[in-house]
Amino acid sequence: MKNIRRTLKFTGAGILILLLLFVGLVFFPFKRIAFPQKDYEVLIIENISVIDVKGDSLIQRQNIIITNDIIELITSEPVNKQMFSRRRIKIIDGTNRFLLPALWDMHVHLTKRSPDAAYPAFIQHGITHVRDMRGAYNERDPFAGVQSDLRNWNKRVNNYDLLGPRLHGYTSFAIDGPGEMFNGLPDFFNCRTPGEAIQLVNYFREKGVSLIKVYNNIPRDAFITLVKEARKFGIAVAGHKPVRVSTVEAADAGIKSLEHARFFIWDSYRGADSLIAASPGLKINTRLRLRMLHEHDTGLLKQNFDALKKNNTWYCPTHLTRKDEAYADDDNYRARYDSINPILRFLSFEDLDAIVQEDTSALGRKVFMDFYIKGLEISGQASGCGVKILAGSDVPELPGSSLQEELMELAKAGLTPYEVLRTATLYPAQYYGLDSIYGSVEKNKKADLIILSANPLLSIENTKTISGVIFDGKYLDEVVISYLKDKVADRSRSIVMTVKLLWDMIIYMTL
Repeated sequence: MKNIRRTLKFTGAGILILLLLFVGLVFFPFKRIAFPQKDYEVLIIENISVIDVKGDSLIQRQNIIITNDIIELITSEPVNKQMFSRRRIKIIDGTNRFLLPALWDMHVHLTKRSPDAAYPAFIQHGITHVRDMRGAYNERDPFAGVQSDLRNWNKRVNNYDLLGPRLHGYTSFAIDGPGEMFNGLPDFFNCRTPGEAIQLVNYFREKGVSLIKVYNNIPRDAFITLVKEARKFGIAVAGHKPVRVSTVEAADAGIKSLEHARFFIWDSYRGADSLIAASPGLKINTRLRLRMLHEHDTGLLKQNFDALKKNNTWYCPTHLTRKDEAYADDDNYRARYDSINPILRFLSFEDLDAIVQEDTSALGRKVFMDFYIKGLEISGQASGCGVKILAGSDVPELPGSSLQEELMELAKAGLTPYEVLRTATLYPAQYYGLDSIYGSVEKNKKADLIILSANPLLSIENTKTISGVIFDGKYLDEVVISYLKDKVADRSRSIVMTVKLLWDMIIYMTL
């Protein structure tokens, strides 16, 4: 009896110690990763090949002078360094290297943990700008960006206190029409009616939201009202095309961008009208996907392209999301998640397993593959028809590297190297009306640049060969990039990160 009491007492003490250790790790702060100190006033890049994404040309043997954070001069003439005798200069040898505007990822999902690992990972991969595509439902939501946190992170990035990309705008939580939401949220958050749509826009306007994220199940009248009301206040609407709204209607209403290539497949087959008219409970299954592929109508697809062009609606295909579905049961493909944090790996595999379980038949798997391939084909056709494409990864588990993979998917879709590069440089800058500042390598533009050691015009995969990143004129060389790579990998897989993510899962389940 005494031994049992002693064992119980020891077990209780052990549990208490483990709980205290767990809580301690949850609140243990990671050491911040800041931009390196700049000990020069003028940055000179010599003898580098400049990729002109506006003029579709490669301009060789150029010399670039960057003063503070601005490109002051681009010239083929040798730079007279005596001009800067009274100023501190740093010289970069650009021989056999290639200069490109820094990259934008236009479909990311930031979380409470993003500054600790995802932010430096973005910079490591040459991404200095992002568009976050879902905000938090409330201050306790750990798996989306809480606006107060996002504002603080942006302020710290702008002050060079936090190494990471600039976030452009603040996005709402996902609006998905009638259905269950988290407990205690107002009914109008569902956006079931035009009246609720107006309430929702007013709510977001007061919160300082600049982008409303929409999902599949918003009723047609509520969606049209939401977009038109939001535009009155300069608030953009972007996201999924609601199933009960046609692509033409969505573009005509003024949606700013449509995400995921599958909406074109849904809306360009001969039964598309019946899908739009179907009840909200309709599920997209193998049989319906097969019909969409067999009854694909190029005339209807062309009408959708024309609607996007006429209304200046952007298209962000996120092909990696369909690739996940196509290769969900492929062990070699799933291995891409082996090196990430075990909690994120578990969540990723859970999503992949759910896709496989939806239809385990050979036909089901083939149709997912065909859908993915059809999406690539459509993106190539969209680009050829003049639809402007934005590169977005939508893979939060693999920040940075997933955008480079998405660029390779766009190349696979048939876009030329220049067209691919524009989707992650010039076009995002145009989307935000910032192309006079960012998006191309030009005099008087911001010095947000990446240096590659191999030519991306020969292979888009060469966007992975980053040997330098320049953020606001601050140069991160190969040593810094290598350090970031190791630091991010170690931190992402650490026991501290694992405990924090486990805690986030517990909190999320209580919302």
